[in-house]
Amino acid sequence: MYETRPLNDCSGATRMHSILRKVLAVLPVAASLNAPPALAEAIDDIAIEQLKSGTRVRLRLTGSVHYIRDYASTDGATVYVFLQALAPENFSGMPPADEVKQSPQSSPAPRFTVRVSLDPRCDPAPNPVCVVIQFERAVRCRVRLGEDRRSLLLDLESGEKGDPPTAREKP
Repeated sequence: MYETRPLNDCSGATRMHSILRKVLAVLPVAASLNAPPALAEAIDDIAIEQLKSGTRVRLRLTGSVHYIRDYASTDGATVYVFLQALAPENFSGMPPADEVKQSPQSSPAPRFTVRVSLDPRCDPAPNPVCVVIQFERAVRCRVRLGEDRRSLLLDLESGEKGDPPTAREKP
């Protein structure tokens, strides 16, 4: 038999409303579990400053690194830098593809492109961070790690006209 209730009895509606509120409260959490991870970047910032002896390029990274080695191409336009991530989790949100950034438009340094790869095949060191800096023209530079262990410093020398670029030989 059917039970009849008066039309103004809201106990069923209240119970249904309570269930609906609980379901809606859980949805954002469930959706966030299935959401793709936010893409992190390996380079936080590129800063260029004019010095008396030349120009300094500072590539600030998202995590601390250990300097392994660097070398320049024979034409002096490309610099290869090999680092090791000391806290690999700071770079773990990186997409599988290489990160590529351009130098600022107005700067005292020649224009350049920076490519960062976290591919384990780029260097035999554990947790490698491989950086390739391609300048629009040949440069002389000294590469070193900043005191904060998160900055890669390139000191570009202001050479005289006609001086050939100097480059370290590939090891």
